Amino acid sequence: MHSVPELVSLLGLSTENQVRNRIEAVRDLLLGSLRRGPNNQILVTDDGLQLLRDLQALCETGHTLTEAANIVRYRQQRDERWITGVSPTMGPNWTKQDEPGGGGWQALVEHLAAEVRDLAARVAALEAAAHRDRPPGAWWERWR
Repeated sequence: MHSVPELVSLLGLSTENQVRNRIEAVRDLLLGSLRRGPNNQILVTDDGLQLLRDLQALCETGHTLTEAANIVRYRQQRDERWITGVSPTMGPNWTKQDEPGGGGWQALVEHLAAEVRDLAARVAALEAAAHRDRPPGAWWERWR
């Protein structure tokens, strides 16, 4: 069992609040791995520590905490369905097919789609501004 101060060093974080935020982001996945110790301190099992390490690895690769939590949720749901062979919408003989619209997966797809739309709008605005500022003709002609 690992306390929050221990998790700070194990996850390579700098504050206890960062650990608490990560625990809160995936609390539904950690329910079996969380305990309360003396003085009501939060204790996490080794399985929970591994889940938090996976979450932290995703955060370190540039994902936000919400995106990383959704990815971890999707992976865990996918792995559980693969092990049990049961999918709630596809029946008991589920193989490698992925069902559309899982909870965490759907939220991640919607978030990424919105981010792509936002980035496309920004690129279009930058290109329009660049064309307005550029004098007509070839780019090298202004250096003659």
